[in-house]
Amino acid sequence: MRTKTGIRTGVMVGIVAASVVAVAGISTAGAPPVFEHVHALALTGDGQTLFLGAHTGLFRSDDRCRSWQPVTLPVKQSHADVMGVTPNPQDVRIVYVATHEAGMFKTNDGGNTWSEANAGLGGSDVHGLAIDPREPRKLHAMVRDRGEALYRSTDGGAKRVRVDDGPGGEVKVLTSVNIATGMGGIFLYAGTGQGLTRDPDCF
Repeated sequence: MRTKTGIRTGVMVGIVAASVVAVAGISTAGAPPVFEHVHALALTGDGQTLFLGAHTGLFRSDDRCRSWQPVTLPVKQSHADVMGVTPNPQDVRIVYVATHEAGMFKTNDGGNTWSEANAGLGGSDVHGLAIDPREPRKLHAMVRDRGEALYRSTDGGAKRVRVDDGPGGEVKVLTSVNIATGMGGIFLYAGTGQGLTRDPDCF
């Protein structure tokens, strides 16, 4: 069911950067932020808050990137290696975050508080996270290493089922695209180390 599109790693689905140098003029408390590798960028549905996921943690800007503030996630490590950020397009209070070593987190209050959202995941290394733009309670998460597979939730992350092994290669980005499959559901795209794949999300 999965098809290769022939698009290679230079093209990514969504606004995600593989590596970024801190932009001049952007600061946190007067000092330039230390993002190192930037894995994800996501804008809330009202266009007011930009979340940035990086090797050094989660950051947010509420002033069009003039400044960045670190966001504390409840992890055991000194900071979370954030691999994906996915806001609910219909409710700006809800945002999901995928991390390299601590699984997933969810906020229901716009990022003031966060809780784990790992029910049903086979592992804690989540490299891809996608939300259905039509049905935002439907989420897909790609887990690597232990428990490697693609997982689906239809209730906002309260529980999940394993879908399949996922695309081959290391997943860099995962996104649901509102293109009807003709079989029910829409397409799920994955940018990997080998290129771009797409799969109907209805199976």
